[in-house]
This record gives sequence, C-alpha cells and structure tokens, in this order.
Amino acid sequence: MPDQIRLCGQVNKRRSNMATTTSSTSATVTTTTTTPSAPRITAKPSTTTTTTTRLLSATKPSTISISSTSTTTTIQPTSPASPPSTSPSTNTSTATTTSPSPTTITSSSTISPSSTSSSGDVVSLSVTLERFACYAEDASSHVDALGSLNTCISSKLRVEEDASRLNVLGQLLVPEVQFIENAAGVIERCRHAGLVGSTCSLLHDAMSPKNKGELRDMLIRKALNLNVAEVIFRTLRSLSGDGLSVLDPCVHSAYGVITKLASKDPKLAIKARLVGGVKLTHQLLRAYASNAVILLPLLMATKYLAKNVTNQIMLGKDGCVATMATILCSVPKNHWGKLKFIMEILALLTKAKSNVVRLIRETAIHHMLTILDCWDKVERRHQIKLLKAILGILSHVCDSKHGRNAVVTLGGLEITQKFITSCPGDKKFDSLISSATNVFLKCVTKGELPVSSHKGAIRFKVPSGDGSPISPENSRETTPGTEVDSSDEEDEGEEEEDDEEAYCDFKNLDLAEYCPHRTQPDDLLKLASFFPELNGFVVPGGTGFMDSLASARKERGNGCDMQSENPSEMYIRSSMCTKSLLQFVKVSYPDMTGSCGPKALEPLYAKDRKVCRMKALATIKRVLQPDLYMQRVVYDLDYLLESDHTKQLITPTSSSLRILNNWDEKRVGKKDIAVNHLNFESRFESGNLRRAIQVASHEYDLILNADVNSSHHHQWFYFEVSNMEAKTPYLFNIINNEKSNSEFNFGMKPVFFSVKEAMRGRSEWVRLGTDICYHKNHYSRIPKQVANVKHKKTSNKCYYTATFTVIFPHANDVCYLAYHYPYTYTQLQVYLSKLEKQPLPPSVFYSNQVLCHTLGGNPVPLLTLTRTDKKAEEKEVMFLTARVHPGESNSSWVMQGTIDFLLKDTPVAKDLLDKYVFKIIPMLNPEGVIHGKYPSCRITISSQRCGLTDEDLNRRWRAPMSSLHPTIYNAKALLEYITSLQGRQVRVFCDYHGHSRQKNVFMYGCSPYQSWWPADNERADCQYLLLPRLAQCTMNTFSIRDCHFTIEKTRESTARVAVWRQFEVGMSYTMEASTCGCDQGPYKGQHLSTHQLVESGEGFCVALSYLDASMETITETLSSANRMEDRENHGTEVERLLEEEELNSEDELDLDLYGCC
Repeated sequence: MPDQIRLCGQVNKRRSNMATTTSSTSATVTTTTTTPSAPRITAKPSTTTTTTTRLLSATKPSTISISSTSTTTTIQPTSPASPPSTSPSTNTSTATTTSPSPTTITSSSTISPSSTSSSGDVVSLSVTLERFACYAEDASSHVDALGSLNTCISSKLRVEEDASRLNVLGQLLVPEVQFIENAAGVIERCRHAGLVGSTCSLLHDAMSPKNKGELRDMLIRKALNLNVAEVIFRTLRSLSGDGLSVLDPCVHSAYGVITKLASKDPKLAIKARLVGGVKLTHQLLRAYASNAVILLPLLMATKYLAKNVTNQIMLGKDGCVATMATILCSVPKNHWGKLKFIMEILALLTKAKSNVVRLIRETAIHHMLTILDCWDKVERRHQIKLLKAILGILSHVCDSKHGRNAVVTLGGLEITQKFITSCPGDKKFDSLISSATNVFLKCVTKGELPVSSHKGAIRFKVPSGDGSPISPENSRETTPGTEVDSSDEEDEGEEEEDDEEAYCDFKNLDLAEYCPHRTQPDDLLKLASFFPELNGFVVPGGTGFMDSLASARKERGNGCDMQSENPSEMYIRSSMCTKSLLQFVKVSYPDMTGSCGPKALEPLYAKDRKVCRMKALATIKRVLQPDLYMQRVVYDLDYLLESDHTKQLITPTSSSLRILNNWDEKRVGKKDIAVNHLNFESRFESGNLRRAIQVASHEYDLILNADVNSSHHHQWFYFEVSNMEAKTPYLFNIINNEKSNSEFNFGMKPVFFSVKEAMRGRSEWVRLGTDICYHKNHYSRIPKQVANVKHKKTSNKCYYTATFTVIFPHANDVCYLAYHYPYTYTQLQVYLSKLEKQPLPPSVFYSNQVLCHTLGGNPVPLLTLTRTDKKAEEKEVMFLTARVHPGESNSSWVMQGTIDFLLKDTPVAKDLLDKYVFKIIPMLNPEGVIHGKYPSCRITISSQRCGLTDEDLNRRWRAPMSSLHPTIYNAKALLEYITSLQGRQVRVFCDYHGHSRQKNVFMYGCSPYQSWWPADNERADCQYLLLPRLAQCTMNTFSIRDCHFTIEKTRESTARVAVWRQFEVGMSYTMEASTCGCDQGPYKGQHLSTHQLVESGEGFCVALSYLDASMETITETLSSANRMEDRENHGTEVERLLEEEELNSEDELDLDLYGCC
C-alpha cells in the first residue's frame, strides 16, 4: 500500500466559500516506468508502485490529493456528473517510453515544449522531471539540456488553465521527484549564468501568485527550508568575480525568486549579509540603475534587506543613500512602482541617523515634496504605500535640526499642511494624516508648556547616601535627560531612552563577576521580629502597623478610638496619619465613601476615526491660528502654593493641624456666581492637576504635575470639577502626556464620579467620555536651554494630548475625573483596620507589622498569613508585593482580592495557608501614592556613577540603599533572611503592577533559555511556565498569549530578575493588570472594573493552590482549559488567518504585476 499525501483545503483560500464546479469529461493517463537502466518501460502494475493524483477537473478546483511513490504517475480527472468517457480523446491510454540510462544521456537529448500532445502532458512531464534530476547531478556538463528542460517545465506553468498549472505544481511537490532540491543543486553547482537564470525563472514561475493556494505555499516553504535564496546569493557572488556584466542573463530571474522568498523569511536580511548578498545587491543597483527591467526586482530585494538595522548602516556607508537619490532623479515620474520601492527603501535607511545626514546632502527631498504636493496624481494602486514611505522619510529627516531646516526651506510645511487639509475622508488615508501631522509638528516652532517652570510644583529634600540632605536645586532633577520612564515595568514598546539609567548600570556588567548586594548582618538579625510564625505566633510589641497609626493620631491631637466610627469617619481620621509634602485642603468624596467601580460590565469605547481626524486638523489650526484661543488660567497649583508661602512644602509635625474633611454634599446644587467657568481642585490625596486653562467656552487644556523633584513622568490624573452646566459637552485636553501611545486610542475611557449620584444611592465610579483620542501636540517636551548633552537628543520631542468630551448629568454638581479607579494610602489604612477587627477563620494567623518607614515618615505595612496547626519552619514562602509604581492603582485592587481570598473560610484558602506562609507588602511606594505620581514618586539622591538623576524604585532591587530606598532595601532583606538564615524556599515571588498600553492580565517571568546572559541557558529550569498556565485556567482576565519570559540586560535591577537571579526563585514574576480592559476571554471587549480586578486577585490564589497538586490533576486542569480556549478562540483565529492572508496578498511582490514601471 503506497504512502499517500493528502493536501486538503481550498486551492484559493480567499474564495473558499465559492461553490466548486466540475467539468463533464474524465480522463485517465497512466505511465509506468522501470529503473533507468531498463531499455523500455512497460505497464506492469503488479510489479510497480503507483502514484495517483486525483484532480477535480474544474475552473476553480476545491481539493487536491496527491499520493506518491518513485516511478508511476496516474492523473485521473473525474466528474461527479458523468462517467468516464470512452472517446479516443479522453479514453484511458497507456504511453510506453524508452528512458535512457544516466550513463548514455547526452546533452543533445532535449524535449521541445510542443513535442507532446495534450493527452500526453503528464507523460512528458514525468519524463522531463526524471531527466532533470539526472542532468542536475552534473549540471555543468548538461547546460543546454537543462536549459531546454527548464523551458519545457516553465511552459506548462504559464498556461492559463488553473487546473493544468496546479497539476504541474502537484507533481513538482512529489517527494521522490525532489524538484526544489535538484533546482537548488543546479544553481549552486553550475557556473553558467544562462542556466542559473533559466532555473531561477522556472522557480519564479512555480511561485507565481497565479498559483495561490496550498501547493504554492508548500513549495515556498520547501524552498525556505533549503535556503534557496542564500544559495542564489552565493552563486551570484561567485559569478560576479568575473565582472557584474556576467550576471546579465540571470539577475532579473534570480532576484525575482529572492523577492518571493524574502517576504516569507524574516531572517533573510541577516543570511544575505553573511554571504555578501547585501553589498552585491547594492553593486547591482548601481550597475543596472538605467535598466528598467532589471531595476525593479533589485529594488524589491533591497527593500527587504534594508529592514535589518545592521544592513541599514552597512548600506549607508556603502553609498546606498546616494544611489537611491540618483535613481530617484532618473526614474520617469509615471513609473510609480519603482518610485514606491525607492521611497520605501529610503524610509528604512533613514531610520539610521547617519543616513539622514547623507540624504540631506542629496536633492531627493525636493523630489519627495514634489510628489507629496501632487499626491492625487499618483497611480491609485501605489498611492497609499508611496505616500506612507515619503512621510516616513520626512519624519526621520525632521528629527534633525538640519533636516527640519531643509524641509521648511523647500516649502515642506505648506505642502504638508495642504496634504492634511485636502485628504479625502476614506479610512485608508487616516494613517497618512497622522503621519503628515507628525511631520508638520516636527517642523513648526514648538511652544513651551504654559507653566511657570518645567520642574514639578512639589520639591522634597532627601538625605544623600551618607545621611546628609540634598536640596532640589542641587539634585539630579536639574538633569532631566537621565530620567528613566519605566511606568510599565516590562513594557516592550517603551522608547529607547526609557531605560537609559538601567543601560548605564549594566552596559559593562559581566555576570561572571556579578556580586549581588548583601544586607548588612546586623540589619538581618533585626528582621527576626518580622517572623512571628517562628516565635510561637507572637507579634513583638511596638511592631504593629495599627499601633503605629494610633500613635500618629495621638501625636496629632486625635487619639480617639475608631472602633465605632462609620467608614467615612474612619477615612477622615485615618487621613490624619498620612504625612504628605503638600498641605491638602480636603479629602476626596469617593475615597472617603469607599467607592468602587460598577458591578455591571462597561464596554470599551468604539474609536471614531472621524473624530481623530478632526483632532488632527484642530491641532494644525491651533498652531497656525493661536489667537483664536483665549488661554485663560482658571486653576494654578503653583500660584496656590506660593500664596501660602510654602514653596518647600513638607508637612509640619505640629499637633495643631486641623482635621481634613469633605463638604461636597453641601456644595452640590450651588453655582459659583463669581465666575463663568468650571472650577477645579486637586489638593487631596492622590490628586494630580497642576493647571487648568480655558481655551474656549467649553474647552479646557489641563496640565499634570510632574513627579516629585522631577520634570517628567505625566500620566496619572485625578481632580475635582464643579460649577458645570447640565447636558453640555465639555472638552478636556490633557496636554503634557509623554508616552507615544495610550489605551485611550484603543477603547479606554476615564473614570467619573458624581457626588449628586452618590447622594441618590449610586456611589460608584463609572467609565465616561466620548470623542476620545490620544495624539501628538505642538508643545515641546523639554526646555530650550538644556545643559545635559544626552537630553539634547530628545530636544525635538513633543508632548501628547489625551482628549475626551464629558457631558455632566447634573448642573452644579461636584464631580471627579481620574485616569483609573483610585486607591489611596489612607484607603489601605482603612482596609487594614477593618481586617484587624473582623473575625478570622479557625487556626488562621494574621499579623500586620511595620516593615519600615518611608523617607516622608509613613509606615509601610507587612502582612503575614498562615495557619497555626502546622509548623511554619516546614512551609515554603509566598512573597507578594504591589504598588511600587503609584499610578498603577489597579495593582492595589488585585492585591486586595488576594488578601480577601486568603482570609476567607474556604477549602482552597485553608489549603494554601496550610502549605505556605504568605509575606505580603501591599504598598511599596506610599509617598508616590499620596502625591498622585505616575509611575513613581521620584526622590533626589547623589549618584557617583550617573550624576544627579531621578530614580524608579523598581530599578533599585539589585543594590538598594537603606537610607534612600528603605522599602526596597527591607523587602529584599526579608528575602535574604528567609533564604540564607532560615534556609527556607521562596516558592513564588510576584510583584503586582498595572499596564497602561496593553489589555488583559498577564505575567512577565524569567526563562533561562531567553536570557541575555549565555550562561543562564545552562540552568535546567522550566517551572516558570507552570503558574502562568494555571492562571490561564483560573483567572477570567488572564491571557497567556501576552506573557513574556525574556531576561533582558536592562531589567537586571527589577524585582522580578533580581529575585530570580540572587535568590534562585524560579517562579519570580511581574503580574500586570491592564488599566483598560480585555480583548479575550469572558470579558472580551469590556473594561476591567474594580470587581474584575479583585476577582483576578482571587483567581491568582486559586492558581497558586494547584502548584503542589498531583501531575494528573494539573494535566487534567490544563487540558480542560485548553479545550475551552480552543473553542472560544476558534472563530478569532480563523479571522486572524484570513486577515493575514489578505495582508500577504496585498504585499505580494510579483514582477508580472509591475512590468517595467
């Protein structure tokens, strides 16, 4: 029984839903051959094996099946409508042919394309392929014969009938024929340019888009596996030794094959460079610049080679920019295909700044602007990609001062503005308008942000490493260029400069000499009090967190008991214990009432592309006509602070401080008749709004306050607004965001709270807003006078605007707007106070101690949870932390869900506390939380290595300092105490975070096989995969597809990597929760409310409970989850594949489609 290869599926996937029609004729041609040494071939089915190819004879056949062996081929077109015909033209016939022995075949043995009749096509193709295989073994001796065979096979691939071409492709793919292997062998072994050209032409015909379907895809995959493109490059390189003119017969067809394979092989650019193909391609570009036929495939291949960064630099040094500029000037204006590829190549090359300088020296920019000015004359099929490439080049050019001057001098500003205003409303032009607006904003003179100082309004004197204070004026805050934006702890899409500090720390790091920071022995011994589970479950006196808060209230003249107070009064009293740099004037109403998000799901916002286009045009208008906007300041935090004569606002320790309160309910319904604008306030815990500027009757520009002692890092906002009109749209523009993109562009709405609605019993945060968009504006990100050399590299960067429209439901209401559901430090105090009072399940031990105090004097809680009926010494430790980045309030909601679950009287919680001791630090950065900072409360220290810079606490885990990073220092010391002095194992370390530019809940782990350090690859550790897989089963919000396990050099100082490396915790993770919502699972298309976040924390605990389950239980759980996921994602996967197919079809590069243009 012969082996069969069944190729099921659509011949044309994009027409798979079309009905298949079959012809009414049927024919069977059978060819039987013996070994090559036999003098004749006779039909003896009993002694030979049979290859059967069944093809539905139809215009658009739907299925193809091929079963193959080495010698005999049967083609049997069938029709379900009619039986096989017996007429001579269609009857079964047998052809007997003499096949010469390989030793007797000569170069004179040729086959003419027209030498066989239609009924004998299969016979001639079978013999042709057999001869091709024989001649390929010694290609140099059979050049003419192989050339004729190539011509014969190519003629069969160029026929118009789809069925005939697919029949030929099917036979080429028969494994025993080894057509691709033989063709690659001919190219590699032959030194005859004509034969190389004809063989490449044959491969090009086989890969033609006319043959779209599974057979063609199989052929291309096989060619990729055999590195055919690399073979072609090597052969061309070898032949070019005698001069480039030798390659005339084969350049066109050879690069035609290369372009086909390049679109499917992302590593081809690297392979080509290693065999000298990159420089050869550029040499050929210069040699054939005036040859319209050969130039096009060379441009196509160059486009793919230039996608590699190293290749971009290499081509630039080799003069490729000048070459492309020369070709651009010589190509006729109506050859849009060539112009498109030239622009795409230059758009890639100019990603390297050195190539931008080279391009400015040429005259190419003038030609680009000329095409952009007459964009409507561009041929429609090339229009979008050509314009996109031109705008990409201009964007790269405008990143340099000389480039901007060149563009402006040539009228680029006016041309870009004209293009933006004249673009049609078609959706495909949206991205072009965005790119053109970007170019326009880079060219215009940028305005300074309308604030009194680029530095934040709040300053703080902190001690240096030796304990002496450093003033803000002498701090690293004066060199903003070295700041590090790591708001999304592991965001793969952050800009390069975001991890500049980490890069400086590790660019010369050799882990062979890596000596991790060790806690001082005296400090380690002091930590024994934080392990009451090892001391008879007795908490030492003076270490309790609630005792510390009671003492603080007593010091401030308010030592009353909070036992009988309602939640609002508890919050107000607890706020007295919160020490801040800023003198707050109130407590926030939603925080005071403990408001959460709604229980009902809230759908993501459907982005309106017309609105985004309107915003882009409005940005241009504001640049060109600034006098149309009133620029009326209605709220100014800097002025309010100066009026109190407290520029250095450190909370006094006087006990005469008044108790903060909230009077919002009394203000509801009352209009401020003294003003005719909205009123704003942000002087409350976690509030952030620095200035509000009224630019129109119902439009306001809002400026956020920077981190403490910093001039950067703006994202978190939280403010009160009042004195509004009902049912009137108000437009808010937050104009000093720094990230290049935001979830505001992908469905996220800000959160909104109405005091009047709360008074009616609906005390909850809701998602609100329309016309939401996030785009670049014309404000410069940095001051004009910058001494820092590194920061000058970003001197042309702009801020970004988050804009949304709010329609307030009630007039003269008191409302709050925030980036995400707030979770303040005082709210954590109230939550922990409630835990102290609630009854615990039997045998559950819970303690809340003060781990340390922050630089501002606020205590940091450390929770210990376990059960008392088993020895704690025998238990492993689960170490959980959260809120190192204050603006990621969602991480606190997830952590609250985790703590709540562990203290429930459930079998799973009991099992967890039986097996493990949980050490939890729910808030690592209280200072930043209190002052409403994102991503972290920056402190000012002296650094001997990087100068005076700000710091991200999640970049200090490798070497924290007790005097400067007390929370990180003590958290790491706890881990060292557990693993070194106690000798216990930390089973899981997880740091809870929030992510501002990605959906779902997901994890970053540590895979030794994906580490930047080669020695890590030797660590046999695969346990990092287990917990994410289990979380996929137990958390409705979790997406394992979004998880990453790479260990990057710049992440060595993060908690995840530092704990993994120093304490050998294989399951060390960062868990990220989206500030937006989900794009998969049961919450697909919905925002994540506080209820889903709390639920995620509970689901994480369930995942932890499976870690010690039997292998059978784990396997069954994972298998069940995989089946559910497959069913759920089946439709989505099909849609994704269809989209990819559509994209591939649009990007298909075929010379026949372009001709000589």
